[in-house]
Amino acid sequence: MTPLVFEGCFGWLHSAAGRRGVVLCGPYGNEALTTHRAWRGFAERLAAAGLPTLRFDYPGAGNSAGGEEDPGRLAAWIAGIHAAVAQLRATTDVEEVALVGLRLGALLAAAAAREVPGGVAALALLAPAPSGRAFVQELRALALLADGPEGAPPAVTAEGIDSGGFRLTPETADALRTLDFATLAAAPAPRVLLADRPDSRAAARLAERLRALGAAVEEEPFPDFATLMSSVQRATAPSATFERVAGWLAEGAAPPGPRPAALPAAAEPRLETPGAVERPLRFGPAGGLFGVLCEPAAVGGPAAEPRDRPAVLLLNSGATHHVGSGRMSVTLARRLAARGVASLRVDLGGLGDSASKPGRRDGLIYCRDSVEDARAALDALEARGHRSAVVVGLCAGAAVALHTALADPRVVGQALVNPGRFVLGEGATSEQVIGSAVAPAAAYLPRLAESATWRAILGRDRKAARIARGLSERAARRLRIKAGRLRASLTGRGYDPDDVAHWFQYLGLRGVRTLLVHSEGDVTLGELEAHVGADGGPLRTMPNLRMARIPGADHSLLLRPARERFAVLLEEHLDGIAAAGPAPVPGDSGAGLPAWLWGT
Repeated sequence: MTPLVFEGCFGWLHSAAGRRGVVLCGPYGNEALTTHRAWRGFAERLAAAGLPTLRFDYPGAGNSAGGEEDPGRLAAWIAGIHAAVAQLRATTDVEEVALVGLRLGALLAAAAAREVPGGVAALALLAPAPSGRAFVQELRALALLADGPEGAPPAVTAEGIDSGGFRLTPETADALRTLDFATLAAAPAPRVLLADRPDSRAAARLAERLRALGAAVEEEPFPDFATLMSSVQRATAPSATFERVAGWLAEGAAPPGPRPAALPAAAEPRLETPGAVERPLRFGPAGGLFGVLCEPAAVGGPAAEPRDRPAVLLLNSGATHHVGSGRMSVTLARRLAARGVASLRVDLGGLGDSASKPGRRDGLIYCRDSVEDARAALDALEARGHRSAVVVGLCAGAAVALHTALADPRVVGQALVNPGRFVLGEGATSEQVIGSAVAPAAAYLPRLAESATWRAILGRDRKAARIARGLSERAARRLRIKAGRLRASLTGRGYDPDDVAHWFQYLGLRGVRTLLVHSEGDVTLGELEAHVGADGGPLRTMPNLRMARIPGADHSLLLRPARERFAVLLEEHLDGIAAAGPAPVPGDSGAGLPAWLWGT
């Protein structure tokens, strides 16, 4: 698996020795984030079948150059597919190319296939949108039906459709409406595989249309479509449909050549964007971890930011891969580069494009051993001349950031956004974390006066019982932590191991500056209350710690005003750290937490 940069696009080549290559044309927006790990696994399966495979980010998406609001997006996306085909042919021994498209990617693949020089040998359409018009209507409906926080801006405006943190502009929507399988004048490929959802009514019509145009069409069910699209964790399970598609693509392929396909020796891949230079990095044990280093670009020269200014380490938002929810990590990294700040956005083990963790399923979050991966990322930054860093994390990434700051003296600052938990463990799925979340007690107090609430509790209603259990456990934890503090005040030791306020106190005394951000009304405020009390308790007066709330914000900061507010808060935080100068290095070697912090 080799990272590539071509024509402003970022991609991955999965090498194999076969003469038939495959270009994967992914879905749009949030669907691309959800299926990223599964799409990677599919590419690896194709390569194992002897098919050199290239997966890539469309222009203005993922790690590629540009933005979603740039003009001419549809033409750029189709041109990106053409560039990927040319890149695959230039870097491997393939004699023919097949295209595979998922959802909107299927419609784009069909449009691009007609214009590929020499044509394509085969085309696999996976749960295709029947037309661009239907896709836009579906996206609009989903945006309107999505629950948003109080005060959130409307999802559909004159500026476009905002869905899952992505914006489809009116120009792009109008361009997409011109795409329709029903208007095809010729078969896009001699062989076509159509794998669609069992409830799809358009599949039979599309198959009939393609056969009428002279294509040899095979149809396959796509029973695991809902699982694939439901969440990042569920999409990590092997897909039986992908397995069947891989077999179909390999049918009739020419035998492998005398040598395996491989990239020629070349300079380190780099992607230049306005004000920034980005390079893919492999680091950690056996190079199994992945990230993208984004450094400020000097006019006419290499990256030239002052190395004594802390870099920013951007961790995964939950289980989303390194581009971040709504592509926030990419846009944030490039914004920081324009201000002279370098950053590294990474995938922790088992997430995104990093290797799996031995003995652990992919897609788990709040894992204790993720701190090792984050520290390996700090090593990679240090090897590039960045000796200190500010760690930034959202949701589970916030918890990993906190524990990385506790464990490593190179961390001089942190920005934590909506941590769902503060304590790391053996890992959990997002569904498990959401299912165990309990809001602040004040959210439930008015309902305690209602007889229906007590009937639900006494009747062992599962949700009511979970909330009641969570509130009681919260109260017990607070008593245990207070007892530990009393013990420590008398003996100098004995803090409870889960005394989160004590962790922040230690970091503040060490000179680590903390920005703790919550969306107004977010359920994760219950976790904050569980550990330190309502409204942050003792954290409000701790040195080097700033707390902030973002009104009208969702949990993942998918809404544009919330994302802009956080970007401003982070810039202020970084400016304060730079102005304060180097933090004092503690006596602890950084090999782990000081023993006293664990109450020993």
